[in-house]
Amino acid sequence: MDYNTLMKQSSQKATKIVATLGPASDSPEMIQQLIEAGVNVFRFNMKHADIAWHQERINLVQSIADRLQYSVGILIDLQGPEIRIETPNKQPVSAIKDVPLFFSPILHENRQMIHVPHPEVFLALKPGNHFSIDDGFIEFEVVSLADGGFFAKPFDSADIKHRKGLNLVGIDVDLPSLIEDDLLKLDLAARNKVDFVALSFCRSKEDIAILRSEMDKRSIDAMIVAKIESQKALDNLDKIIEATDVVMVARGDLGIEVPIEQLAYWQKKMISLCRTHAKPVITATQMLESMIFQPRPTRAEATDVANAVLDGTDAVMLSGESANGKYPAKAVSFLSTIAQFNEPHTHVSLPQIQPPSLTSAVVNSAMSLLETMGEAIEAIVVCTETGSTARMISSYRPNVRILAATDRQKTVETLTMSYGVHAECMEFPHASYTDSSFVLQTLSERGLVQSGQQVIVIHGDRWMESGLTNAVAVEKVK
Repeated sequence: MDYNTLMKQSSQKATKIVATLGPASDSPEMIQQLIEAGVNVFRFNMKHADIAWHQERINLVQSIADRLQYSVGILIDLQGPEIRIETPNKQPVSAIKDVPLFFSPILHENRQMIHVPHPEVFLALKPGNHFSIDDGFIEFEVVSLADGGFFAKPFDSADIKHRKGLNLVGIDVDLPSLIEDDLLKLDLAARNKVDFVALSFCRSKEDIAILRSEMDKRSIDAMIVAKIESQKALDNLDKIIEATDVVMVARGDLGIEVPIEQLAYWQKKMISLCRTHAKPVITATQMLESMIFQPRPTRAEATDVANAVLDGTDAVMLSGESANGKYPAKAVSFLSTIAQFNEPHTHVSLPQIQPPSLTSAVVNSAMSLLETMGEAIEAIVVCTETGSTARMISSYRPNVRILAATDRQKTVETLTMSYGVHAECMEFPHASYTDSSFVLQTLSERGLVQSGQQVIVIHGDRWMESGLTNAVAVEKVK
């Protein structure tokens, strides 16, 4: 598929798609199919596989994207203060209803037990406490303490798989923001110049500050994705959104940590708050879960995806559907078509961007121009150094394309997460901005605008300095 065809296909949807790479999707052929189906960002789940596996697949994704001349983002997802269990020899452990199972801080390979490699858990739990494993599918009650661990009985029979998550609902456990393995994965992020670093179970702005400090030590130029997965995160939601770069509505663990009837409310609230702060937001978990095994989504899943788009999400994410499912490319295609149909019907309220700034005033003026001129405007062209102005425009969800012109390839890649933004890297002729002719000519040569079309252009006085956006004008492409 050539460049222009890919551009045409990618422009048909404004909602971005994040796909988790895994055994079902890590071949060169499947990666290309996923890109062609509409994937904008590839997620690498650092809780699974080793560094060598991730390194090889990151290289593969980047090489295929380069060959296709298509920009995709790379997201690494750290474990953070998430609790994951381990099983002897990495084999499933059979839990039998009402039969106590031993949980230990030490792994015993020759014993029917579950290893929890977090000593803090054993300090927090006591008889009568409840917890769950595997996204809440298996619930336990602690019945007794023994041998430095505890026995807990399951409420139902099930097979417990290696590296599944453990949730302690309503029990506060003092876990570090980053574990030792996360630091090794950050070294991987630095070597590969990844675009996004996600922190699981982000609890506060302090967790983000710790991660940002470790990223700064390694000169990692990437956006932080705060995964909202607990009541504690909801309690600190405003501060987390202010501190982070991107938010993920991580509905799997969040749906365990808070009553499930509250989940839709929190999803809508988070999306609305993120738009107010011009921060991209990802809606994740079980978007098309049935497509792990089936070639079509259920009606409820299709409606769920549509509602996320109608809520105003920037991106939707696939986890098991693309990592382990039988139909990765089909799942992406369904996301694309559902998003594409529903985007014109999205009527979200205009955000009051916080905090107010000169840039937000310029963007407000651009939106007023767009409302006045209506269909006479083909696109909004924004000249941006870091992408922040483009993200601010995106938060308004204009009904025209947002074309971001930048001289930084990193900005192109981080804008792969922002609704409706297509970014192009170009070498600006000089530091001072005189007129838009060079940018519009370049966009025209690349087939993104045509002669005679009118566009709104947003820019600053100087190319190379961020935060100086101060002008908006209507220009005609020559």
